[in-house]
Amino acid sequence: MKSENKGRILYNLLAISILPLCLLGVVILVLGSYIFRQTMYSEISHELEYVALNTRLLFDTAYPGDYVLVGDTSYRLYKGDNDITDDYTIINEVNTSTGMDITLFYQDTRILTTISSADGELIVGTGAAELIKEEVLYSGEANFYYNANINDEAYFAYYTPLYNSDGNIAGMLFVGKPRAEVDSAVLKSVHPLIIAVIITIIIMAVCIFVYYNRIVAILIKIRNFLSETADGDLNAELNPEVTRRNDELGQIGISILSMQRSLRTMVETDTLTGLYNRRSAHRRLKQIMDKASGTGKPYCIAIGDIDFFKRVNDTYGHDCGDIVLKTVADTLKSHMRNYGFAARWGGEEFLLIFDHMKLDESEESLNELLSKIRMLKIPYGDSTVSLTMTFGVTSGGDIDEKDLLRRADILLYAGKESGRNCVVSRNFDN
Repeated sequence: MKSENKGRILYNLLAISILPLCLLGVVILVLGSYIFRQTMYSEISHELEYVALNTRLLFDTAYPGDYVLVGDTSYRLYKGDNDITDDYTIINEVNTSTGMDITLFYQDTRILTTISSADGELIVGTGAAELIKEEVLYSGEANFYYNANINDEAYFAYYTPLYNSDGNIAGMLFVGKPRAEVDSAVLKSVHPLIIAVIITIIIMAVCIFVYYNRIVAILIKIRNFLSETADGDLNAELNPEVTRRNDELGQIGISILSMQRSLRTMVETDTLTGLYNRRSAHRRLKQIMDKASGTGKPYCIAIGDIDFFKRVNDTYGHDCGDIVLKTVADTLKSHMRNYGFAARWGGEEFLLIFDHMKLDESEESLNELLSKIRMLKIPYGDSTVSLTMTFGVTSGGDIDEKDLLRRADILLYAGKESGRNCVVSRNFDN
């Protein structure tokens, strides 16, 4: 399989696995950040409320009495008998200890505040927004605002009404923090969550990549093996890594090997006799010839034919003929096990290859085989079938396969012409 195919499979697998993982990470980040942010906002609102209540209590404790605006042209704010118009003691102390901005309103006008304008001047004397007046000053209800605009800056703000002893609303108390500071604090708090999610996704992605890479590597080994088998190499070897796996891929590998064995049996062997077929015999003979050409080792080939086989079919029928063929094939296969191999060449003809044997040794072996054939008594119904064979054997040499087979065939027919039931041998090179 080409590398780009591997990449395509691997990256497709990664895409369908890591993309949902990344989406899940994004969902966790968004949802987690939202929940965390809302939690932080809730905590801040409680904190602002707590500071506001304590600041109001500090004013009531330090300056008992009602809020009263005194003056005709220059107004002063009193609380009880105390002029608090310029008294920043309490709000500065609260601002320093909590980091929150404080503003004291008389009605809707800022009298005391820790908020400064761009030029550094406190924004006293300025009025509250209409929405704040309606929802706090006029309604008498405390309210929390996530995005209150004060002096062109967004604030997290808590406004609570200030009551005099007669139950009337004298003004408002504001406690707040710039939204930028709050959002920065939230972001810093969310950072560990973001980092944890990203690291988790990276670790999982690496694990998925390594695992899928191994899976794809196994698939490639299986694919290469199947490709070699499809190209005709029925002796191709499947990488043992595949069959060693204790999973479905390992089972697939074992099944493929079983399929290869079945294919090899179907393609290389004759279905009736179980011997190598003609196609397989050609291939194996070529291998022996190539090896002998390189090593100089001797080899011989023989072609044998069952004598008067047509008479067996005509007398007993083709079923009997098949039994005869299988019995002879079993005898040939058993005899040739230590010498080379036997193949069904066609019809009642058989090809025998004697590997690493000289002509005289091959001839002697064939005479032993012929004796075994003569001794066969094949039962069929109420009859017993006896038979003989004729063999032509010659030594291999510096000739091509076609000429070698032709020589063996010539010797076979010479044996038939001389009366059958014999072994005819000849070394054509002498």
